[in-house]
Amino acid sequence: MKIIIIGAGKVGKQIAQTLSSENHDVILIEKDETRRQIAQDNLDIITILGNGANVKTLEKAGIKQTDMLIAVTNSDEVNMLACMTAKQFDVPKKIARIRNSEYLYSNILSRDKLGIDFTINPERATAREIIKLLKSPKNVAQIQSFAGGKVKLIELKINDNFPFIDQQLKNINFKYPILVAAIYRNDEIIIPNGEEKIIVNDNLYILIKKENLVNLDSIISKKPLLMQNVIILGGSKIGFQTALILSKLGIKTKLIEMDIEKCEQIAEKLQNTLIINGDGTNIDLLKSEGIETTDGFVAVTGYDEDNLLVALLAKHLGAKKVIAKVDRTNYVPILEKIGVDAVVNPRMTTASAILRSIRRGKIISLTLLKEGKAEVIELIVHSGAKIINTPLKKAKLPKNSIIGAIIRKNNVIIPHGDNIIQADDKIIIFALSSDIKKIEKIFDGGNI
Repeated sequence: MKIIIIGAGKVGKQIAQTLSSENHDVILIEKDETRRQIAQDNLDIITILGNGANVKTLEKAGIKQTDMLIAVTNSDEVNMLACMTAKQFDVPKKIARIRNSEYLYSNILSRDKLGIDFTINPERATAREIIKLLKSPKNVAQIQSFAGGKVKLIELKINDNFPFIDQQLKNINFKYPILVAAIYRNDEIIIPNGEEKIIVNDNLYILIKKENLVNLDSIISKKPLLMQNVIILGGSKIGFQTALILSKLGIKTKLIEMDIEKCEQIAEKLQNTLIINGDGTNIDLLKSEGIETTDGFVAVTGYDEDNLLVALLAKHLGAKKVIAKVDRTNYVPILEKIGVDAVVNPRMTTASAILRSIRRGKIISLTLLKEGKAEVIELIVHSGAKIINTPLKKAKLPKNSIIGAIIRKNNVIIPHGDNIIQADDKIIIFALSSDIKKIEKIFDGGNI
């Protein structure tokens, strides 16, 4: 597939890296020479210096032969114009990152008129991620839904109290069908076999049926928190969207912001949220606003260092669950190791959403794990796939992959080696990103 990506920012580079590793023909357009050169030096792709909304630049990139255009610059207007231009060249699929919600809900600027097939608002997507985490148990660092909510993916942080420390997976008998599909250890993703042991400080990715979530007391340290009050640090777009959702859920929310003008603007739109003008890094302010008894604390300023520092402060002062937003992915392991309950990264959230819409065949959903090192995909098995009617233990899947669940006629199967896959089954599969192309071929009727 030939794909043009406009914008060599964090999201653009992440998408380009993932797609190029799968042997797609990727061309990246960037108007800033420094950014373009960095992308050229670090990615195995073609880069072009220029304005991605300019017809001549797009023609130079081969827009007439392009299968897909992805516009993820910092300008909504450039992204929309690029898609409109791509529509004139009959590009089959156009994707745009749109931050301004007014554009998303404008009747005049509808997606059809603009020629956009898929839009993503990073701030809203990240806010939804934060809400899910606030409603999860303390040692859950991520939770995703698959198969229409029937299957849950949980990232579980392992501490000294975990009941199965140093035990091999094949010897663990969980009360309910659970599959440990991946382990994050020492900054690497492991797709485990039965010989693998669970050790302290691992992060486990487990798949479980939705109805069994409430019965995880044996491996999850505490039940989901009853969120009654939340403090948000930062009047960013993410902070605003998070507060907006919380207010609709009836959760008492305070938002702390240093900029007085921004406070006034937010206060006009969020009448059920208490807006506090002040320095959220000030311990006295945090204490006066009840940090010691708050259920949730969310740090979403524009500065990773502030989010890191204040998240740790909030945790130390007694906040029950603390979530921090970071843009630099190299900060994520640090935050997880020093006690922050969960971390959100807008780049990965946005890239995952866009990549979901790119996959060929019958892929329904996709989630990137740990800065794109691995992927979780939900797909429908093609009737011509050679894996059909073969026991999983004989399926010859790539080494670094594992089938985590099979959904057949609304029934969820957490599989073992003797299970077989049938045509039109939905499956959830974990794999290292380097093996995704092989996975797609296997389940779309092709060969490895």
